[in-house]
Amino acid sequence: MTQHPALPNPQPGSIPPARVLIADDDVTMGSFCARALAAAGHQVLTTTEVDGAITALRTQGPFDLLLTDIRMPGRSGLDLARIAREIDPAIAVVIMTGHSSVATLHASLRRGVADYLTKPFELDELRIVVDQALQRRHLLQESLRLRALEQLLHSSEAINAILDREQLAREIISRARDHVPSEAGFLFTAGSDDQPPQVFATPPGATIQPAGREAVAQSLHAGRPLPVTGAEPLALADGRPLSQGLAVPLRAQGEVIGALLLCDSQRALGSPGAVEILALLAHQAGNALRNAQLYRQLDTAYTGLRELDRLKSEFIAIASHELRSPLSLVMGYARMVRDQSQGDQRAYAERVLAGAERIKTIVDDLLHLRDLDRKQTRLNLEPAALDALLRQAVERLAPSAQQKGQALRLVEPESPLPMALDREKVLLVIGNLLANAIKFTPQGGQIQAEVARWPHEHLAAAVGQAVANPSLRRLSGPPPPAWAVVRVQDSGIGIPRERQGRIFERFYQVASSLTREQGGVGLGLAIVCDLTTLQGGVVWVESAEGQGSTFSFALPLPEEQP
Repeated sequence: MTQHPALPNPQPGSIPPARVLIADDDVTMGSFCARALAAAGHQVLTTTEVDGAITALRTQGPFDLLLTDIRMPGRSGLDLARIAREIDPAIAVVIMTGHSSVATLHASLRRGVADYLTKPFELDELRIVVDQALQRRHLLQESLRLRALEQLLHSSEAINAILDREQLAREIISRARDHVPSEAGFLFTAGSDDQPPQVFATPPGATIQPAGREAVAQSLHAGRPLPVTGAEPLALADGRPLSQGLAVPLRAQGEVIGALLLCDSQRALGSPGAVEILALLAHQAGNALRNAQLYRQLDTAYTGLRELDRLKSEFIAIASHELRSPLSLVMGYARMVRDQSQGDQRAYAERVLAGAERIKTIVDDLLHLRDLDRKQTRLNLEPAALDALLRQAVERLAPSAQQKGQALRLVEPESPLPMALDREKVLLVIGNLLANAIKFTPQGGQIQAEVARWPHEHLAAAVGQAVANPSLRRLSGPPPPAWAVVRVQDSGIGIPRERQGRIFERFYQVASSLTREQGGVGLGLAIVCDLTTLQGGVVWVESAEGQGSTFSFALPLPEEQP
């Protein structure tokens, strides 16, 4: 086998230099063709045997063109052409023959031969045929590349749709072997906090050898795909030693998270097209593996949160049950002592009773929260007037306002607002808003409660100025013609705008100092939001620090009958 390097200064107008393999048992003819093609700028390798040509194709490729005599010792040039196309489907093949016939031409076409030369031929004829064959090879390569890119797009969609780590790894190997045909593939994943390093193999039972691990390490060190040809086998599959390989790093967001290694027993895998396609696939595979890892971590976190939520619900159920019985006894005896005592003893009993009432309120809030979380809260709708319920709530809480010297004023509508309501839940919503207003308004402050009928446009304009909260999503659907709106306005401490979006969250307090001074666990407004949303309504707040707050909730009114 003889190497003929390309000669400098190729003829003007020639195509880009190519790698050419010449197989001809006639040494003189092989040398003649080699010198002519080397003079045109091509790099040429010659051999006199079919087996030598096959070995060169597998171990020294890729070649751009095979020039072979049709008559060779042992197997024919047509057999060599068929094997060459199996190794590299894009290789150009030109057959040299002493006599052409229709049968020869048909056989050549079946073997993927691009053209043929009838001996004897001139140098110019050789160069023209080779140039034409290489041009056709270039067009075929572009066609194969476009098909490979289309296949790569489908592969990318497939692997990005998988979130299970093991299934994804095997799909990546499978897709890589579709793009670069090989007898086995291995995917190495780097370790993480919750996952040790792993090696996945396809087909099952294929094993990586030390030379294969070294090839992967070299690719990772170089930071790019590396074709590998090992004297020692890179891997074993079905008992066969695999000594040809292509190793590719897998990256995600600039970080190496694994590597891909394809192996074959004879086929060289490092053609430029294969390296390019596999590098693109590796980029997509790295991102998909990172997404699967993040999904696994997120799923683990969600599982932990669900368990915490279950434990929280169990704790609330147990605590509320265990607290209610002794609390009922405390409240009963406190009332008995209060009613039968005078002076300091009566005042002490009043304080005990007030503290027990606060505990009862907290227990009731926890139970409401548990029922809302479990979707166990059911609406008991019945005809009612919202203005009458507001009046009832104001009368119930008036004594608390009087104790702080506050003026609690009720503004009633011009006409009743009958609708279908869950009385208990609406009273709970109004009661929480009034209790908050009393709690956060200083001594001698002003509180006003009102209810009115608003057209949808009026409501949408008011809500549009408010900080978003979960209940406002209700306004995204088809609106009712009108709303019944309850507003509770106070002259209290107010709420900074940057914190208004969080006040409807559970257990949230605007400041820890308020929790210590005013008491409560931060559930009242969360329950207001959930119960209002459950009844198809919205709730919002208008407030400024030091200027008081106005909490409003709106429930849809039924359409007026003609």
